Amino acid sequence: MRFSPHALGPRSSRLNIGEIGQVEVIAEGSAIRGLARLRRVYGPGRWRKLKRIATVRLSSGRVRLAELDWCQAHGIGKREMKRKRYLDPGRRMKKSKEPSPQFAVCVDNVGYPALLELHRIYRVLPDAEAGRDGDLRIVDESGEDYLYAASRFSHHRAAKDRRAGTAKSFLAAGGDEAPSSGI
Repeated sequence: MRFSPHALGPRSSRLNIGEIGQVEVIAEGSAIRGLARLRRVYGPGRWRKLKRIATVRLSSGRVRLAELDWCQAHGIGKREMKRKRYLDPGRRMKKSKEPSPQFAVCVDNVGYPALLELHRIYRVLPDAEAGRDGDLRIVDESGEDYLYAASRFSHHRAAKDRRAGTAKSFLAAGGDEAPSSGI
């Protein structure tokens, strides 16, 4: 199997990509979620969101079949190529019986400045298969979930009762009243 020199992420988490499927346009122009963010970070252009099915060689050496998404504009090129999901035969994303939501703080956004903001808290969706490959399923700035290397995040578990925890923190910091809503 031949792999192209394309890569996802920084050198430490490179993925070699062997192209299999045809490129398919998912959205163009104003139909792209986060178009303003793309233009702010990379510049104006005729932006399109594309996808392709391809084999990827993970940094661990494991080869997986995956759906890849990226944004592209004429004169700017491909930006923010990311893995949407693995498509290996017989492998399915298993739903975890996680009692509370999980979150992670971004500590490395190299290669994804428009999709990941440093020190921002992101929702982590359960995905045991991704975890075995050293990935986290993150809901990024596009509002969609994608696989990112776990090394890009510091993993945190949410408190059972966010409102009670926030109120206690607020009062301990010298606030007059606990926040009443909006959490």
